[in-house]
Order: sequence, then structure tokens, then C-alpha cells
Amino acid sequence: MLIPDNEQTMERLKAFICKWAGPARPEYGLRREEIPADLPAALQDFYAFAGRWPNPSFAAGLQPGSIRPKLFETQDMWLDASELQRQAGQITFLLENQGSWSCEVDAGRDDSPVYSNAAQLWDDHLQGSEVVCPSLTHFMTTFCLQELVFGSRFFGKLDGALDPTVFRDTLHPLWLDGHYVFKEPSHSFYLCGDDLLIMDYYSDVWYGCLDEGALSLIADPGMVKPIEP
Repeated sequence: MLIPDNEQTMERLKAFICKWAGPARPEYGLRREEIPADLPAALQDFYAFAGRWPNPSFAAGLQPGSIRPKLFETQDMWLDASELQRQAGQITFLLENQGSWSCEVDAGRDDSPVYSNAAQLWDDHLQGSEVVCPSLTHFMTTFCLQELVFGSRFFGKLDGALDPTVFRDTLHPLWLDGHYVFKEPSHSFYLCGDDLLIMDYYSDVWYGCLDEGALSLIADPGMVKPIEP
């Protein structure tokens, strides 16, 4: 199921999230009155869809009363609507996991691009934020798929560059040449079978799955380098 980069992007992304993480439930989203009206429409809609969606990888093993991690906060963090930050007409909606950079949109602007100060990590001349992706829906698709990989119950890296021949089933393109905070294509995603999600991130190949049996789709087990949560 290739997610198109057009007006259907968010609906196709939602369909894949439901395929991967299970059916959407009303309690997984925020009520409209909880969502700030000055957010771009695409973000308002996504908060209504998944603003409280729990991560299925943490369904078991939690102590009673424990707070269950949300689906989109494993690697980088999509902020709760109550935690959104505002300054100079912009809204910070996403943070890098160690707070090294943030992402913003323009308040009250549905066609807002995504801004970030991430390049300050490698560009000493950058002051403040810059446009990193002209399309909010494109950016959110890259972010969400990244979080599905890193938030999987079983995830890690594969040795070497992406090679379709090392998989026992066809690699189906899901989202190609996704932009994130680097102002250039950095992420491509593939689905192998129904249960193995592959991310090619600057030639580092990551895998994620909710069922350990999906790892049998990788022909050489020696390539699999799991990362413990």
C-alpha cells in the first residue's frame, strides 16, 4: 500500500496506522474542544484521530496504574495538545527525544510548512528555525512511520545497505523519499509481508515488528541486530 504524496496522504497514513497498530477507537483521539483552533487543520485532524493512541508494544507487562506510552513518542515526541508551546506566531508541536531541536508550524495557517532549528546541530551559522518541509502532511507521514518502526515491540538494525534479496517476501514500497528535518529526502519505508516494517534512513536499515515471528522473513538471522527497549 503505497501512501501517495497528495491530498489523500493523511487518510492513507491513517489506514496504515490502523493496519499496523489495530483499529482506531474513539478514546484514542482528542475531543474537538480539547484541540486548539489555531493549529493547521491537518494537525487538528490528527489530534482528533490519534492524540491519545497508546503504543500496542507496551500492552503487556505494565504495573497496574502505570502510564502507557503513546504511539508517537518513542524516538521523537509529538506533544500533547496541552503542552503545545507558542512564540512569535508559531506553535511548537514536536521535540527531538533529548530536546536538541524542535519543530513548529504557523498559528492559524492551514497551509503552514514545518520549521525546525535542527540544523543548528551541524550549521554554526544558523540562527533560529528554517523551513524543513513545505508540506505538513508529508512531514507527519515521515514522522509517524519512523515512530512505528522505533516503537515496535521488536526493532533494530540490519547489517549492510538495503537489499531486497535478503528478504523471503517482496518488499512493497510504503513511503519513499520522505522529508523530515534535514531539508532533503532522508527516510524510505517498505512493508515485507504484512508484519515487518523496514526503514531506510540515510542507508541505515532499520526493522520493526509487533510479532517476533515476522523476523523469519529475513533470510540471514545473522544480519539482525536487535535493540532492547
